[in-house]
Amino acid sequence: MREETHELLDAKITLHDKHRFEVKLDVVLAPGRKNVYRVETYFFVPRALNLSANTYSKNDFYASAQEYIRFRTPHMSLALLGDAANRLSPLHGVHRKLLPLMAGQHDKKLIDLALDEMKLLAAIARAAMRDFARHLLGELEQISKGEAAAARLDPVREKGLAFAAEVKSFTEAMHFLSGQASNPVLPASLRDAFRCCDEYLNLTFEDYLTILLHALREHPEAAEKLSALDAELVKLILAQREHGRAMGYPSIMQDSGRNELMVYRRGVLKKFVSSALHLQVESSEWEDVTQFLHGLAAGAALLFAAAVSLYARNRYVTDSMPFVAIVFIAYIFKDRIKDWLKLHFSKGMTRWLPDRRVSIKDPITGERIGFFKEAFSFVPPGQVPAEINLRRNADNFTTMDQEGKPERVMKYEKEVTLDPKAVLKFHERRKDLNDIMRFSIDHFLRQADNPAEDHPHLSDDGKQLEVLRCSRVYHVNMVIRYTSQGSSGKPEVSYERVRIVFNRKGIVRLEEVSVT
Repeated sequence: MREETHELLDAKITLHDKHRFEVKLDVVLAPGRKNVYRVETYFFVPRALNLSANTYSKNDFYASAQEYIRFRTPHMSLALLGDAANRLSPLHGVHRKLLPLMAGQHDKKLIDLALDEMKLLAAIARAAMRDFARHLLGELEQISKGEAAAARLDPVREKGLAFAAEVKSFTEAMHFLSGQASNPVLPASLRDAFRCCDEYLNLTFEDYLTILLHALREHPEAAEKLSALDAELVKLILAQREHGRAMGYPSIMQDSGRNELMVYRRGVLKKFVSSALHLQVESSEWEDVTQFLHGLAAGAALLFAAAVSLYARNRYVTDSMPFVAIVFIAYIFKDRIKDWLKLHFSKGMTRWLPDRRVSIKDPITGERIGFFKEAFSFVPPGQVPAEINLRRNADNFTTMDQEGKPERVMKYEKEVTLDPKAVLKFHERRKDLNDIMRFSIDHFLRQADNPAEDHPHLSDDGKQLEVLRCSRVYHVNMVIRYTSQGSSGKPEVSYERVRIVFNRKGIVRLEEVSVT
């Protein structure tokens, strides 16, 4: 789907749930210079959904969008992660910081750094488990397709057994740390933090190991060659469960019941651990400029009404019908002028003034590492760039398609500036970033029709008249333009096209549309 490959950017668009999708941009920081990239997203929305500048405001858009900027999870194998002598492993960092704390040096900064290392340890371990599970599942999928199945089984078994040994070794290192981190000399906040990180890993490890075991058992033809791996996975899963029970964790899944606490607890623990990667975003007072311009619009409209009233008073007596009629008409035009100017300012602001300017700060150091500016507006059809229209219409069957599916165009633009020096100054492991936008289509659903309708249908043999149920869906097409500066100093531009197919109940699917 991608027309050009970026040195610095890599985007993924995925379905998050029935009402939300997610655009995730992986950003590789280029050292030595400011990194600037721009993302322009054009939404082509069916007019039937009645979204316009009058019914869907900037505030509606920003309320529908959740934005996160976070460090990408560093990559490290479980073997290196569980090696306390490895200087880059957070396990090494936790041990180093626990020693002075156990000696009574309860410095707040030291406690915060130890807490950060604990969270980072859990985040990296979870990513290592996830990445290996994905790799092994991919291998098993190729085996199921019959692609050199016999030749692949031995490597899968060996890789699986080697990884199982890494998991066992890492969990043993965590259990040793558990003894240190539960020492009552340590602050209660650290003891609780370690239990949270350990409980989170206990949950996620059991989940991924169970997924792998299930995938193995879906291949009975390979049962004999993979039996040793099957047995190791079972041992690891039961060991994780036993550890959770011994520690008294509340997130143990029960055979009966709704397991509501387990699901809730998992969400809480995930947010706690991932906070080691999330950056702070702080909105500036840039929004006040928007309010000032809207105030100008209201002031200009009021000035018009006052001028007309003054003219009418000088021309007619105040108790005459002409005076009343002129003032009445001026009042009507005052509101229309105010609304027109507000819309005009809103459109113009995307070109020369953003809606918001947001600072990006490192939560550990408190230093600003960058900022982003963003703006939203409706774009008149004649002002949509030709290269965007070209990609939007690339899969039209005929030239009549455009007239048969009238659309309104919304544009969201974000420009991000990052300072790699401010990041690399304090971080060896957390360097690159994820720029994530999660978007809700709830506003799009308000005027959608019923998700299905019945149609009479005559069978092919002409004997039976039957009623067939037909689905009604809507298409919102997104064309995204990514712009960044490559190592050569020249702008790199790439495009992506995604179709969001949904009905009144929510998103049905996302479709990638090739535009090459």
